[in-house]
Amino acid sequence: MQKSTCLPVLFIICISTAAQKHVRDEPRHHNVFENEFVRILDVHLGPKDTTEYHLHNTPSVFIVFTNTNVGSQLLGGKPEEGANVSGTISFDSIAQPRIHRVWNKDTNWFHVIDAELVTKKKPIQLPALKNAALKILFTEELVNGYELDLKGFNAVSLPASARGYLLVSLDAGEATIKINDAVQQRSLKQGHYNWVDAGKKIYLLNKKASEVRFVLLQFK
Repeated sequence: MQKSTCLPVLFIICISTAAQKHVRDEPRHHNVFENEFVRILDVHLGPKDTTEYHLHNTPSVFIVFTNTNVGSQLLGGKPEEGANVSGTISFDSIAQPRIHRVWNKDTNWFHVIDAELVTKKKPIQLPALKNAALKILFTEELVNGYELDLKGFNAVSLPASARGYLLVSLDAGEATIKINDAVQQRSLKQGHYNWVDAGKKIYLLNKKASEVRFVLLQFK
């Protein structure tokens, strides 16, 4: 009897999951970049605004840019509230699909990037990068994550990687970004990003006195 009653419940859960809007299609999650390794969803949620219920089912790195009090609610669950802290960088395997909605209960905008790890390739082994400017945050099957702290007027060079990098700015600033021979002069804002193709080196120069921080994702 126990086995037979579980099957309809599982069937209902599967239907519910399939029927939900995927996070990439939720209107406040802006799909600003996508390739074979990563999908960048840039999320801006205004004060007192609420997302639609949406489905997360892909391993993701979340990067928070604002100090904002928010609430969230799993489908069929109770509301929960908490504070998001600017500069928080976290990996979530999304081991179980998650259907939820999020609201901004603060007076300022909520800004976060959801970098979904969409690759279908078999992961490769890559050693963690070693550089005084880098602080390793996590080493996962699909990605290594680092915080890169670039002091005023300092520069850093990083070697080419076998499957590319994603570089995301945590701070505003002025920087020279050189990817192989291609040079950019960037007026950085929080959430500015650069994709670096496999086999290409990175050179970064902080052109101002104040420190600039980045998130660096090394794909496997």
